Amino acid sequence: MKRRNFLATVVISSSLLVSQAVFAAPASIHSPVNAMFGKPKTVKLTLVNDSGAPMEVKCGDDVVKLDAGKPVTLKLTTGTRVVANSTSPMHQPGSLIAEVSDSLSGATLHIK
Repeated sequence: MKRRNFLATVVISSSLLVSQAVFAAPASIHSPVNAMFGKPKTVKLTLVNDSGAPMEVKCGDDVVKLDAGKPVTLKLTTGTRVVANSTSPMHQPGSLIAEVSDSLSGATLHIK
C-alpha cells in the first residue's frame, strides 16, 4: 500500500512539473523590423581635386563639378560609387574613384 501511495505521489508531482515545461512560452525570436524600413546610412566626406584642372565626378546619379584645389563636402549613402565623369590625366570617364563605406566617414579624398 505504501508503494502505491509513493508511486502515485511521484507520478502526480512529476506530471505537475512536466506540464509547466510543456506549456511554457517559446523563446522570443527577435527580428529587427527597422532593418527593412530604416533610412540608409549616410556618410559625410570631402572631395578635393588635386589634378590642377576642373573635373566632374558622378556620385550615384548626381554629377558634381570639382574645381582645382577647392574642397566639396558631400553626404552620400553607403554603397554609392564615385566615378570619374570627365577625362583627367589619371582618370578616364567611367573609372571608379571610390565606393562609399562607413570607414570613409569624415575623410578627405584627394583626386589627382
